[in-house]
Amino acid sequence: MFPHLLLLLLAAKANAQKYWFSFGDSYTQTGFVTNGTEPAVGNPLGNPPYPGYTATGGQNWVDYVTTVDNTSLVLTYNLAYGGATISAELVTPYEPTVLSLTDQVNEFLDSYAFMREPLWESADTLFSVWIGINDIGNSYYLGGDRDAYADFFCDVGARNFLFVNVPPIDRSPLMLAQSTSAQALEKSVIEGFNSKLTVRVASLKANHSDVTTWIWDSNAAFTAILDDPTCYGFEDATTYGDAPDIFWGNNYHPSSYAHAYFGQDVAAVLGGFI
Repeated sequence: MFPHLLLLLLAAKANAQKYWFSFGDSYTQTGFVTNGTEPAVGNPLGNPPYPGYTATGGQNWVDYVTTVDNTSLVLTYNLAYGGATISAELVTPYEPTVLSLTDQVNEFLDSYAFMREPLWESADTLFSVWIGINDIGNSYYLGGDRDAYADFFCDVGARNFLFVNVPPIDRSPLMLAQSTSAQALEKSVIEGFNSKLTVRVASLKANHSDVTTWIWDSNAAFTAILDDPTCYGFEDATTYGDAPDIFWGNNYHPSSYAHAYFGQDVAAVLGGFI
């Protein structure tokens, strides 16, 4: 085969159409519903209209990675739901209608898990989970069998996993209004949660040799910006509102402008997979 033709074929394969099933909470949600418009060329996130119903308005990291920070056509099924905990039976969400990670997985099972061959294939599909913020925020609880979810995904053909740890929400304006002891306790619990996540991701990889895993360290990404906000174009580490130089969109969620950095970070971690 001619060398230049081989390079073209390899480039075409690298940039082939990819699929993304995303799970999480308000840091990830775009308001997608399984009975709405499906993702397609020209509308890669399906429903609702872009950028969707995000926590602070505007694009979030899923929007950016799907439409900007990628090397492929990415069709994203974003099952994340605002307020989600790992399991509503373990940590009660703020409203009973909130879809926990358990509920989101069941939605995937009912709607997409058994459409693997006609819709998605193991090699070209990413599964991401960013969960734990509300588990910690609501009760400082570390429960939830994430191992069981990972095994389930493997059973239905998932092979590429992106996990995201919990950011330093102890530094959010909401928590800065609380006592220093509450902030210190939350920081300690976050560190424990993130440490366990790292161990479990390593275990998943060890137990499934055909699985590829990535971890986006959101905690480090947030910390880098909050420690030196002006270096990233933000006014400070505590103000919240809707302006290009504001990191926090409200007192608990980063702004769309912050999410632009997150999208770039995630794309770098994935190394061109999508």
